Amino acid sequence: MKRVGIMLVQLLVTAAGLWYVFHDPQKRAQIADALRHASLNWLLLGWICYGAVEVLATVRWQMLLRIQGISFTWLRAFAIVMIGLFFNIFLPGLIGGDVMRLYFVFKLAPRRKTRATLSVAMDRLFGLLAIAFLAGVTLALRFRWFESAGPALHVAYLTLSLLGAGIACVIFLFLTVSFGLLHKLPKRLPFRDVIIQSGEALKLYRSHSLAMIGAFIITIGSHLAYYLSYYCAARSLRAAAPQIPSVSDMLSIMPLVNTITALPISFGGVGVRETLFQELLSNLAHLPPAIGALAASLGFAIQATWGLVGAAIYLLWRNRPTA
Repeated sequence: MKRVGIMLVQLLVTAAGLWYVFHDPQKRAQIADALRHASLNWLLLGWICYGAVEVLATVRWQMLLRIQGISFTWLRAFAIVMIGLFFNIFLPGLIGGDVMRLYFVFKLAPRRKTRATLSVAMDRLFGLLAIAFLAGVTLALRFRWFESAGPALHVAYLTLSLLGAGIACVIFLFLTVSFGLLHKLPKRLPFRDVIIQSGEALKLYRSHSLAMIGAFIITIGSHLAYYLSYYCAARSLRAAAPQIPSVSDMLSIMPLVNTITALPISFGGVGVRETLFQELLSNLAHLPPAIGALAASLGFAIQATWGLVGAAIYLLWRNRPTA
């Protein structure tokens, strides 16, 4: 019942966000016209940028697996990452992709299930730290820019609140590991299993400091490639909006958008992302609201096409022997 309730909330938030952004007939007409004149070259470039996201994610995960003594071919690791992407996009929440990654790793390395689980936990932790780092840098460097528009400032404050909560959780995790309290946590503590898995991953990986620094740099690069895919989506609409946000503007708003859409309050951030793009880009970059929302949808569509590649891989591998 709890899971059903969460899904209903996600569905409601997604539907409300999409209705808010696209219910105006004038906006829909503007969006239809913009789509007719969208640049396929820029959309293709955005598709390539997002492909780099998953390639870098594969490199990072391979590093984490090999530290644990688990070795796959690059092609097989990439295929598993892509299958995880499909389930992340098309299933509620973010846990679906992680479960599928572990399912395939367990079949390939059945004697190393614990180590495989910790590699995925550490992979997820790197993503959280990268979002927090990039959002923090953005707010530190461009807070006055966000102050120039009321709605944007509200988004900045919300992001700061979420960052504060995230940093507090990371500090709590480090202290729990440092003082050996990981398995003494109350059984009723929310997300206890996730905290324990993340803590065990930290204990195992902290002796590989150089590899961890490299993995963090790769994660930052992956996030920047993701942000650029949305810039390309916006740039493809140049014919419908003479003033398209600059690369620096897009790189500035994306960490905030990413921080908020990381919350599992809608399906894949759909509806929430469009609303944030509409408000931020219209107030800060003077982009027509309809075009801003469309840029968000196109950026997500680029990601979803890669998810469909993962679906095709899953269908090809489902009935094949894994070893």
